[in-house]
Amino acid sequence: MINRRILLAALALSLAPVPALARRAVHHHAATGSWDGRWAGAWGGRDATAINISGGRVVSYEYGGQTSPVSSSRVTATRIVYDGDGGVTVTMTRTGRNTAHATIKTGQGDGAAELVRR
Repeated sequence: MINRRILLAALALSLAPVPALARRAVHHHAATGSWDGRWAGAWGGRDATAINISGGRVVSYEYGGQTSPVSSSRVTATRIVYDGDGGVTVTMTRTGRNTAHATIKTGQGDGAAELVRR
């Protein structure tokens, strides 16, 4: 029969909060690595899009069968923000080594997409 104190100690350890340093390490690991590549997904799960990143900056985006250049972007280890044509702003937030969540703000409304680096 298992000693009741050992069982309670094991339960307490499994429910103990993860120290802040360990949480940061896990979050940081998901956000490490280069952004370079083609990140593809679909706005609202319907409208295909891709964002092309090279040399640590967004170089173009694809939407509606057309590719458009991007003149400037702000890139950090966890987030990218760039402005497209017509007052469009896209924000990508890294969720894993090859995955990101993207939001788009336009004059016609907002949207979201899950992107995968291909």
